Amino acid sequence: MKIMQNLFKTILVAFLFFASLALGLFLRFSSDARTFLTFENVRIGTILNNQATFVEALKEQKNFAIQKSEQLAETDPNNFCKEDIVFSSPEDKRFCFRKSKLTEEKGIEVDLTNKKTLLYDGEKLVKILPLLYQSPEDKWFQSPTGYYRIGVKKERHWSSLFPVAMPYAVQYYEDFFMHGIPYFEDNTQVLTDFTGGCLRFIDEVAKNIFNFLKTGDQIVVYKTFDNLKIKSDFSSPVKLEKFWIRQRFGNPYRSFWAHSGDIENLKFDYYLHTGVDFAPALDGDNPLIYAIADGEISEIQNNDGKDHGFGNTIIIKHQINNSEIYSLYAHLDSVKTGLEKGSVVKKGEVIGVVGNSANGCRNYWRIGFEGCNQKSPFDTHLHFEIKTSSTVGNATDGEACRRQNGEARFCYGYTPDNPKNFGYLNPIEFLFEKKDN
Repeated sequence: MKIMQNLFKTILVAFLFFASLALGLFLRFSSDARTFLTFENVRIGTILNNQATFVEALKEQKNFAIQKSEQLAETDPNNFCKEDIVFSSPEDKRFCFRKSKLTEEKGIEVDLTNKKTLLYDGEKLVKILPLLYQSPEDKWFQSPTGYYRIGVKKERHWSSLFPVAMPYAVQYYEDFFMHGIPYFEDNTQVLTDFTGGCLRFIDEVAKNIFNFLKTGDQIVVYKTFDNLKIKSDFSSPVKLEKFWIRQRFGNPYRSFWAHSGDIENLKFDYYLHTGVDFAPALDGDNPLIYAIADGEISEIQNNDGKDHGFGNTIIIKHQINNSEIYSLYAHLDSVKTGLEKGSVVKKGEVIGVVGNSANGCRNYWRIGFEGCNQKSPFDTHLHFEIKTSSTVGNATDGEACRRQNGEARFCYGYTPDNPKNFGYLNPIEFLFEKKDN
């Protein structure tokens, strides 16, 4: 028996010797191994005699490896997160590698698709906060998307439309605010998830946003294609991985100020967007535009000052489900050479380049003050429509819009009610479907 015990000890010592030697050689020739497998404070004997200590040691090394990976990521030039940012969810780390859509060092983004609010300071992402509720789509009061400036701020703001107070209220466009959970005069909170166009947060998040922002700061509200895919019958008009939705279909735009505070008639002050604005990454080149389906060029409107703000525009006629449908592509930087009225195009064929042309100049649309001679950053985007007639204006109902003096006119880019009532189709519903979970 004693001989067997001595033999076992000899074998064990030999095993430990060769295991240590192998580990030493591995550490000597692998810098990565030295980084992630430093067991200096864990003795072999302790590991063999205390399994719990061994497990804890492995956990420590795993945690160290994760921390080290994060530190390495922070040196990545494509990582836009501040070093001390705290993530409420591991999935939020993906936002570190998406360049901000802001054109200034400080401001916020509200991603309506992922229900996240991103706070930027010094061009670094410093906080990621959850969005609680937003208004339903396909309503005149859907939460506006686009570039805006922060307006008034009030720790408690009484709504001019409903008998409720909004805590930590921040105006971002006309009648639309960001705020905490509203409450009635008796201090009971509004329990419904309905919101009349405002963006609602839990109070602590709303307070964070309120304290972070000052009047005049930039905000951009948008949607993404993260939950969408193109239907098999169509080609996307742009490369989706490089684009986001700057303005959605039916987006409200304040055209008049006749009904402020009048809940019954306020909708008449707003015109609604007739298409979808596809915006490319700010640091990218002007990308290409593609025909969504086989068709024939129905119209080409040149950027000649008589373009009604559409700039270089292409309209293509398609036969889809035994119906004539027209796709419109506006604000192009240029039209593909050789294209003209009557030209036949194929699904996915390049037809032009995304731009910001309008009213006779190449760079009219801008983020901020618009105009040919302004110095604001370019608002490069594709204004895209699906409609039932080959026209730049509204497809039905004639002169349905009006000027400030009340004079009737055709509608261009916006209609006084749901665009579906004027011969437009929702491009997102028409072209896309939800991704499978």
